[in-house]
Amino acid sequence: MCKIIDKTCLSPTATLEQHLMWDDIAILARYMLMLSFNNSLDVAAHLPYLFHVVTLLVATGPLSLRASTHGLVINIIHSLCTCSQLHFSEETKQVLRLSLTEFSLPKFYLLFGISKVKSAAVIAFRSSYRDRSFSPGSYERETFALTSLETVTEALLEIMEACMRDIPTCKWLDQWTELAQKFAFQYNPSLQPRALVVFGCISKRVSHGQIKQIIRILSKGLESCLKGPDNYNSQVLIEATVIALTKLQPLLNKDSPMHKVLFWVAMAVLQLDEVNLYSAGTALLEQNLHTLDNLRVFNDKSPEEVFMEIRRPLEWHCKQMDHFVGLNFNSNFNFALVGHLLKGYRHPSPTIVARTVRILHTLLALVNKHRNCDKFEVNTQSVAYLAALLTMSEEVRSRCSLKHRKSLLLTDISMENVPMETYPIHHNEASCRTLRENQPWSSPKNSDRHLAANYPTVGQISPRTRKSMSLDMGQPSQANTKKLLGTRKSFDHLVSDTKAPKRQEVESGITTPPKMRRVAENDYEMETQRISPQQHPHLRKVSVSESNVLLDEEVLTDPKIQALLLTVLATLVKYTADEFDQRILYEYLAEASVVFPKVFPVVHNLLDFKINTLLSQCQDPNLLNPIHGIVQSVVYHEESPPQYQTSYLQSFGFNGLWRFAGPFSKQSQIPDYAELIVKFLDALIDTYLPGMDEEISEESLLTPTSPYPPAVQSQLSITANLNLSNSMTSLATSQHSPGIDKENVELSPTAAHSNSGRIRHGSASQVQKQRSTGSFKRHNVKKMV
Repeated sequence: MCKIIDKTCLSPTATLEQHLMWDDIAILARYMLMLSFNNSLDVAAHLPYLFHVVTLLVATGPLSLRASTHGLVINIIHSLCTCSQLHFSEETKQVLRLSLTEFSLPKFYLLFGISKVKSAAVIAFRSSYRDRSFSPGSYERETFALTSLETVTEALLEIMEACMRDIPTCKWLDQWTELAQKFAFQYNPSLQPRALVVFGCISKRVSHGQIKQIIRILSKGLESCLKGPDNYNSQVLIEATVIALTKLQPLLNKDSPMHKVLFWVAMAVLQLDEVNLYSAGTALLEQNLHTLDNLRVFNDKSPEEVFMEIRRPLEWHCKQMDHFVGLNFNSNFNFALVGHLLKGYRHPSPTIVARTVRILHTLLALVNKHRNCDKFEVNTQSVAYLAALLTMSEEVRSRCSLKHRKSLLLTDISMENVPMETYPIHHNEASCRTLRENQPWSSPKNSDRHLAANYPTVGQISPRTRKSMSLDMGQPSQANTKKLLGTRKSFDHLVSDTKAPKRQEVESGITTPPKMRRVAENDYEMETQRISPQQHPHLRKVSVSESNVLLDEEVLTDPKIQALLLTVLATLVKYTADEFDQRILYEYLAEASVVFPKVFPVVHNLLDFKINTLLSQCQDPNLLNPIHGIVQSVVYHEESPPQYQTSYLQSFGFNGLWRFAGPFSKQSQIPDYAELIVKFLDALIDTYLPGMDEEISEESLLTPTSPYPPAVQSQLSITANLNLSNSMTSLATSQHSPGIDKENVELSPTAAHSNSGRIRHGSASQVQKQRSTGSFKRHNVKKMV
């Protein structure tokens, strides 16, 4: 099987099913299933090769073959449990038993492409010839998401590592990594993307030479998009390289400049305006920020200083990319970054929307980290992220108040039943309570039933998880949360409850991903004790609800920042259909029309159509009131000629802010933009990865160091041994090293050290809690597209 799969690289096709050797591969896959009963495959000798074949064939072929691949995995685990050659501890056996249960769950049926069947075993052994036909035209081919392959690979990796803990000198993982690396770095459209993902998931170390190879593959994938409209395989390859970079970045040396450079690679991927690539790009960006934060890069410098410094040698190419999308990082780094992330709100997957919110919260914490000030303090750097989070975070809304307007959202709500003891003691003054009551997003209601009746649910966020993880200052206490109105939509719990994925950098050749430190600090009292005006006279006082105003003319004195802030709010209004979000945004826009009357005409064109529609059709007085305020303010200032028109944004490179933040393009934009990114990647390699080719010779990429399975006698027949014990690299080795005698190669399954302390890698696309030993419960398994 490995030899035949290896030969597909000699005459590659778009899909494995289209290859001339597909029938042979399918037949051998069925044969392997038959041999997998009673451990006839000798898992002790061939486990890395079996897992390698599974990752290349999962969800491939007709339904019966997909079920066969699933059955093969089940039988492999059974064999590990019963193999007489291997002696596992009771803890390892428990992990294997739990894995059997896990792979039999519906979510794993979905990952293997058999979600519509009741019994995989029945489907795998259908007797009808038509049902068992392997011809590509005889069945409907399903699209396989690379994120699904991540989940399958990490599940297999966890099984392997659990077993390796009981075999101190086991070499399985090294062999599997070599096999994946070989396929990852050779051209084969049907298998290379899968191999890249697997290589990223299971690698324990990475060199600059390997990173350089992956970036070159990314560049080649973009070049392929220029050749024709049918670029599906190229997009899959691009996505695979980004996933691999996401997985491998934490393994880089902590002094590597690539940590910072990968931020700009993530930006380039986001600018491609493709749904799947945007998902991969946000995962890379999230991992990048958390890795750099763990390295304490942002303790003394802001993200703008860190990333713009590393970009200087690439400025010529980056400026062209900025101009293409209409978001100028040189003019304003933070609003340019927010412009890229606002598009995440329009993503069809709730998982990506939630990830976008997490990234914005992370950035909000990082921009103020080096200043030693409160996370929610309004300043010229944080205001971009605060504005972007207004509709997504109750915490932001409660900490960034309105100054000139009194909200009318409470006209139908009685405040008499609100227990004042639910507010902190240091906020029991009447003035503080009055101000908090004037905020439309932190006000209590009598019951959650009223909430459900007036504000329909959004996305797929469970009402049980929508509660905001409130700060001590200006927020209800946790004990009395149920007595107050839970905000209809808030993603604050994503920042407080989840651990972002992370893998530790290599030290002494051993990598053990630690628990992810929470980036967003929520201990307000700790912050206030740490900061004093005498130590930082240049800072505004720590943000509190009665003094921290989002639209503060004393803080936001630059008309460019004012215009960008208004554009972000207007853009959010333009693309949202949610009534609750519109109420919030129009309240702030009404305030802005009073605070920044000279700059407000910049967003007239963005608001005109929507305001006219609401004035003619809307019956909600709470929504109409701020709109009337906007109209009155515009009319009041109409006589004085506006100093800033709509074209003002174009004057400093932000003419694309509202456009790029909109829905994803139905027609691919990659061909128009790919050439710029290719030149950028070439310059990146020349600048930061020069002369790295010697780290990985061509032969080492094509020929693993352990090309053959261990020569261990088992209960197999001689014929079965000859057919199944040779690895996929035997052909390549025989071509490169004809003098090697295959029969004399002796490899023992216990010939290398074990990394028993290694924890299963976390995926940036699947943020999950740390699991106890032996637990196979997974969260947020992404469905196949």
